[in-house]
Amino acid sequence: MAHCPFEQLDDLKQELNKIRDLPKVKEIKPGTFYLKSKGFLHFHINKEGQRWADVRNGSNWGSEIQIPPNSSKIFRNKFITEVQKRYQNTYKELYK
Repeated sequence: MAHCPFEQLDDLKQELNKIRDLPKVKEIKPGTFYLKSKGFLHFHINKEGQRWADVRNGSNWGSEIQIPPNSSKIFRNKFITEVQKRYQNTYKELYK
């Protein structure tokens, strides 16, 4: 499945900024984040326009997080809350 082009993440500007602010997270290319030397988060989109994020949860990738284009503020808040939770789990795993 192809990664989501960065221009199709415009509706997530605030959420992406929150991810950029997480300690030790590096954005190696727009919309693709690493923690330490491990991939942490990236986005996919399919031909039907369904978009989701792959986000690490500890030492493994967690389940996909659906984040449809132009999601509501409530939906985007749930997304960033889940990302932050997984960040904590992954940070603990990588820096123990």
